[in-house]
Amino acid sequence: MLLSKNIAMTLVFTIITLLSGCGSQSDTNEQEGISSIESTPRNSDNYILGADVSSLKEFIDNGAIFIDTDGNEKPLLTILKNHGFNYIRLRTFVEPSVDYGYASGIGQWCDAKSEAYNDKEHIIEMAKQVKSAGMKLLLDFHYSDTWADPNKQVIPDSWRNINTIDDLAAKVKTYTVEVLTEMKSAGVEPDMVQIGNEITPGMLIHIPTEKTDCFGNNSIINEVINGSVASWNNLSILLKAGIEGVKQVNENALIMLHIENTADRNGLVDWVNKTQEYDVKFDVLGLSAYEKWQGPSSQWKGTLDLLADTYPKLNFSFVEYNPQPRLLNNIMYDLPDNRGLGTFFWEPVLSGEWGQSMFTKNGNVYTAKPDNFLIYDSIVKDYGL
Repeated sequence: MLLSKNIAMTLVFTIITLLSGCGSQSDTNEQEGISSIESTPRNSDNYILGADVSSLKEFIDNGAIFIDTDGNEKPLLTILKNHGFNYIRLRTFVEPSVDYGYASGIGQWCDAKSEAYNDKEHIIEMAKQVKSAGMKLLLDFHYSDTWADPNKQVIPDSWRNINTIDDLAAKVKTYTVEVLTEMKSAGVEPDMVQIGNEITPGMLIHIPTEKTDCFGNNSIINEVINGSVASWNNLSILLKAGIEGVKQVNENALIMLHIENTADRNGLVDWVNKTQEYDVKFDVLGLSAYEKWQGPSSQWKGTLDLLADTYPKLNFSFVEYNPQPRLLNNIMYDLPDNRGLGTFFWEPVLSGEWGQSMFTKNGNVYTAKPDNFLIYDSIVKDYGL
């Protein structure tokens, strides 16, 4: 996530608490695109219409109420499922309540949270709701106490005394196994696991300074040890450790690696080539697709066609996007051999410079926008999901 998205989330939760909501801005124009739907059958078991709803528990705790397009109050997951969504993505932080963590309240735009949202316990609670709704789950390990993205990948507080790459990798594996084992015991194993978030620059790179905030901004590189792409050997050791941790608990879970430089075709190819050079084995390449940061969107189809042709055994997903659901799903749907697994809309309740909410806000009441959900109704019908 970029700073602007983080600030937007903080402002939203502050406004909910104060009950001073107002109507959301007008919808961003949808770039439709027309899919040449292939004859290969797709269904809800092999095509993902997903959403990241990691902030849902916070919204509910602050009194949010959700209204479907039929005018009836329903849980958010029910509304999404009613319109074809079948997969949920949840992010997890290590210790969000520590200093400079997501819940810490340190920094200009930061509000201290009443709970350690997105920690292991909260994720298990949310995963139970996802599974009860009959939906699949993608777990997004940030391997940080706060947001990990291209601008910062802050090492968790309790891991900062580690000074060798092997010991850091051991911590990655142990933590991954711990989280997934507890999820397995609770009956909520994820179907897909993401090792790191927007790890284009690498992972576990930075440490905070006295100027760092709850988003991880103004952190500096840990010169002792880190997983930057400046040393792909180090990064590959960390990635393999996370993957080994997943497979130790659930050998059938799909492994996703997520990068965000979708606008840089050469950069994408170079990054994936490095994973192959260092024998990092994964199933799905997840990409971010925001017009503001990864645009222009007119390039995305050509980029995915190139990637699919270059890596014939790799699967793909737009794992964060807003807006342009039809365009992005058409791109995924049309990739050969069903290797376009699908998409995940990022935080459908939120609005920001990246895109608009799928709901109209009035105080604590969030009402589904019919035009937005009609797009997904049409996708379900046209794709035969």
